[in-house]
Amino acid sequence: MKKIPYALIMMVLLLSLAVSGCNLSSSKGIEEPPTVEAEIPFPVGDTTNRVTEMAMETQTAVVGGDSNVEPTPEPVVNTPEPTQAPVIVVPSATPGIPSTYILQEGEHPYCIARRFNVNPNDLVAINGISGNVAPGTTLKIPTNSSWPDSASRALKAHPTTYTVISGDSIYSVACKFGDVDPNSIIAANALQSPYSLTSGTTIQIP
Repeated sequence: MKKIPYALIMMVLLLSLAVSGCNLSSSKGIEEPPTVEAEIPFPVGDTTNRVTEMAMETQTAVVGGDSNVEPTPEPVVNTPEPTQAPVIVVPSATPGIPSTYILQEGEHPYCIARRFNVNPNDLVAINGISGNVAPGTTLKIPTNSSWPDSASRALKAHPTTYTVISGDSIYSVACKFGDVDPNSIIAANALQSPYSLTSGTTIQIP
């Protein structure tokens, strides 16, 4: 038997070691780095729906806002009220017939009968008078009496205006119109005592 050379043995050993190292590396393979899971604030799914929900929550928070925040007041526009034309109220004498009446300057019994709507014959009879009666005379005014239907109590149409002439008084002017009360003339013209009239003045006859 021939002896194997020492150099050949050493070469075979080195080749065996090299082949073993390659197989070991090949079986182990390349190690992959560990997978790191990222933290997501919301579950992965329908991203569009979640974004819409977040937008709606934000809008609700903005609309609701802080309950302590006062809303901006709306400007108040003052609409002027239409001005109404003043209504002129012509006052009249206190209704009712007195039981007696003191005759004034410029008055006569028939004037008093027209004014108080009594029959002039009844007025003359109850006072026992005839002809002219002096101012200052107290006349009794009859009851259950009225002016005759055959004649009008008014001598002139009214309401109207009247121009005062010399010698006029509220009493004489009232008698010129027949059924007008002197107190109505005083009230309609805001006259003050002693109720003097100036010639040429225009007064209201209610």
